[in-house]
Amino acid sequence: MQLKVINSLICLYQEQNISKASAKLYISQQGLSRQIQVLENELNVSLFTRSNSGVEPTEICRVLYPHFKSIYDEYLASQDALENYRKKKNSAHTIAFAYGVANSVSSDFMFEYQRKHPKLNLEIEEWSQATCIEKLVKNELDAAFLVTPIDQRIMHATPLKEGFMYIAMHKTHPLATSSVPIELKSLDGESIITGVPENAIRQIMDYLCNRLGIHLRILVSSSNNLNFINTMKKNIGIAPITQTMAARITNPDIIVRNVILPERSFIYYCTPLNAPKKCELSEMQRYVENYFAVTPTDQLLKEN
Repeated sequence: MQLKVINSLICLYQEQNISKASAKLYISQQGLSRQIQVLENELNVSLFTRSNSGVEPTEICRVLYPHFKSIYDEYLASQDALENYRKKKNSAHTIAFAYGVANSVSSDFMFEYQRKHPKLNLEIEEWSQATCIEKLVKNELDAAFLVTPIDQRIMHATPLKEGFMYIAMHKTHPLATSSVPIELKSLDGESIITGVPENAIRQIMDYLCNRLGIHLRILVSSSNNLNFINTMKKNIGIAPITQTMAARITNPDIIVRNVILPERSFIYYCTPLNAPKKCELSEMQRYVENYFAVTPTDQLLKEN
């Protein structure tokens, strides 16, 4: 049963005149008659009878009419809802953070920007870095905060902040005895507490270890490493962390050391290559770049 046929029944029921109903529906009288006949055959009932003034609905037609009217009204309401959604979506600006980036920098500054620009329809999402990149390439995101490594040939990427890696470990770990930064290659063979594979910070670690031929034994792969770090009572392994995560460690038995990386890593503000120029998005990018330029990095940790 097609919706256009239901609409034809509703219109003919209301007009009770084939000529007027067909004109309102912008179809021929023969076309309208065929649609009603098809519906009658499908339902195996007679819906209208001819009269001197036009057509009259049968008893069963009067019974069915409110149901058909409800079906078609619900369809129109769904179309309105879809159109409103599309209008909202088209006017919205979608910004994404790769999983794990929020552990390096809080996303609060974007909510602050939204608060200062209440007319801006801003949607903030979180996806894996791979999904963010895919959405940028398809122009399904206006911008994304990503981390090294990225392919700058497929997107515009503005470096915002250099990232530094730390490791957290129990004070009884052999590496805890040194007070100097630790070379990444010295972690070869270590048991680690790390993020899930989709976590952008975990991906940096995997990328750098692959470059250096370092092999780590993953002891814990969790979306919340701080729970394990803050409850660690003995040496079970090390946890690669960001500076922001380090500042949230409350376990007094945990030692934090800086890690010397083989290459610099950054947080990037990325936009699609072929995105249309929008004044409000250019203004937002200037805000983001200025925020990272003037906001001090997290307070340096005291040596344990």
